[in-house]
Amino acid sequence: MHIIQYSKALTLIAATAALTACGGYHNRADTAQYTDDTSVNTNVQAAVAGVPGVDANSMSVNTNGGIVKLSGTVQDKLAAQNVVQAARQVAGVKQVDFDLQLAQP
Repeated sequence: MHIIQYSKALTLIAATAALTACGGYHNRADTAQYTDDTSVNTNVQAAVAGVPGVDANSMSVNTNGGIVKLSGTVQDKLAAQNVVQAARQVAGVKQVDFDLQLAQP
């Protein structure tokens, strides 16, 4: 009788351990970084939308680890320079990478 109960207890412990391991590792730092990147991304999008010569709908902004990637189409070289500068001035931005195209006349 004790052997059966002991066996059931071991099985339950093993199953619990296996399910816990399958849940993956969740770190508060990962969540905080995601929240920071989301906030930075939103603020960069707002800054980009205010730049003359830039159609916010033609721009893509992605942020990962504080590194912002801008891509899309701008009206001219001055608009490209201004959009990159606007992104750099947002708090939390560590680096700005860009792939901007000039609009065809």
